[in-house]
Amino acid sequence: MTEERRIEAEIPLDATPEQVWDAIATEAGLTAWFAPMDPAPDENGRIADGEVLRWEPGRGFAIQTGTGAFEYLIEAQDGGSTVLRFVQTGFQGDDWEAEYEATARGWDLYFHTLQVYLSGFHGEPATYVVAEGPAWSGTAEAWQKLCEAVGGEVGAKVELDVYGLGVVVGEVDYQGPSHLGITTEHALLRFHDRSLLGMPVALGHHYFGANQDAKRLEDAWQSWLTEFFLAQ
Repeated sequence: MTEERRIEAEIPLDATPEQVWDAIATEAGLTAWFAPMDPAPDENGRIADGEVLRWEPGRGFAIQTGTGAFEYLIEAQDGGSTVLRFVQTGFQGDDWEAEYEATARGWDLYFHTLQVYLSGFHGEPATYVVAEGPAWSGTAEAWQKLCEAVGGEVGAKVELDVYGLGVVVGEVDYQGPSHLGITTEHALLRFHDRSLLGMPVALGHHYFGANQDAKRLEDAWQSWLTEFFLAQ
């Protein structure tokens, strides 16, 4: 019998159940803290990569994909706040330990990002920006060099000179074993170490406000990431 492996999380959120639902169950909401995707089922209860098992607006949903299952449960709290309960099951591949650890670390960052989004940027349109370092940046040593150059303790002030964007000023809001988060006036900047999966360093940034130039932002950050590792 295959052992079921689970990731469980309980996330307190300074937002109403309706606001949390918009954040986890709409493409616009997910773009603001996770990645652009639409979890809403079609008329057959299907999504792009699986099946929606339960869909209760304002309360939660459950999805089954080819690689596992995901469940979100929204619970209203006194004072207009909410607790989001999350469960993911799966992780049955040959290298399940690395996948499990990398995924668990990723959710720690993403749910922290959800908290920051709902408390500081909720309702603003978001643009998602991604970039990837060179193949040889997929090591713990490469990640450490980036953290030493870019980050600091939570609360530390950060200034990054990004060609095409000027000096980006922010504050470290998250520091984990595989992720670094920086909040600026108009963005949540997220850096990812993917060496556990044998993949290069990457970034996934969320820019807020109308009329963001996605290509300009992506080109600027791709150049910055490439140049950083070429200089090492």
